Amino acid sequence: MLNKIISTIFLLLYVSVLNAANEQITPDKTIVSVHTYNNFVFVNFHPNEANTQGCSNADSNRRAAIDLTNGNGKELYSAVMAAAMASKKVGFGINGCSNGRPLIYRIDTIF
Repeated sequence: MLNKIISTIFLLLYVSVLNAANEQITPDKTIVSVHTYNNFVFVNFHPNEANTQGCSNADSNRRAAIDLTNGNGKELYSAVMAAAMASKKVGFGINGCSNGRPLIYRIDTIF
């Protein structure tokens, strides 16, 4: 019984830590440029957002990355380009760092 209780507490703490890493960049950003490379995309936005992911690159408060090698990277890139072309405000869900910049896992577009 004690093992089940300890296992349950550990699982709850683990899930809390995983969810705590996800963060929202407010959906009031304008995309000012997009830089595409082989396996990743950098999205520059304005206004700046605090770098709370601990990413090492100095411009990480105004630039985020999309990893094109994961399953959703190309879809995220398409959503960024559609929003940029339509001059729509965007926000991002970020989690961790890629190339020293916050890693985008979700795009929020304001219509």
